[in-house]
Amino acid sequence: MRTKKKFIITFPKDLVKEPWNYNLITRFDIIPNIVAGTISEDSAILGYEFDGEEAKLELAIAYLREMGVKVEAVDEIRL
Repeated sequence: MRTKKKFIITFPKDLVKEPWNYNLITRFDIIPNIVAGTISEDSAILGYEFDGEEAKLELAIAYLREMGVKVEAVDEIRL
């Protein structure tokens, strides 16, 4: 069953330029939607809504965390 979840995701400087949306779509078959964000030379803080199968969302979050990305589940996105 598909579900939507919201997250605040913080990418450190060395990971900002990676193709995260592409990776999430192709590796996990989820739809990432950036709804808010702040990007600087040192980091990117983005409010994301992920749409996909529950198990695939969990795998995508684990992947991001393994890569050094901070992921926080939220009920509402406020940056």
